[in-house]
Amino acid sequence: MATNQHDLERIRQQIVLANIQELIQKMTRRCFDVCIAMPETELRSTERDCLANCMDRFMDSVQVVSSQYFRRRRHHQQVRLARSTTFSASPTAAASTSMPISAAATESESASSASNDEKVK
Repeated sequence: MATNQHDLERIRQQIVLANIQELIQKMTRRCFDVCIAMPETELRSTERDCLANCMDRFMDSVQVVSSQYFRRRRHHQQVRLARSTTFSASPTAAASTSMPISAAATESESASSASNDEKVK
């Protein structure tokens, strides 16, 4: 069993590393395309400033999207947990409460999405 957990942890670490490498590649490609008009042997100060700003904005965007994703995921897990405990307690009570929870989740997502859209702009 311990070997299985060790293997799973190693796989998780490899996935995290692959995601970080992909993020860096995307950021590099995007910022290079935006900031470097004519590649030369050295970067001009305007290109350096553009790259620094581009990478900062890219990382800010990734952070906003990631935090929103995990917030929604956590919310959906809480809703599922609430529904499962309600179902195990009383099937009729679960039927009467599942609609408001779903409606509240949709409202919350819409409000969060609108708020994040404003932040990204």
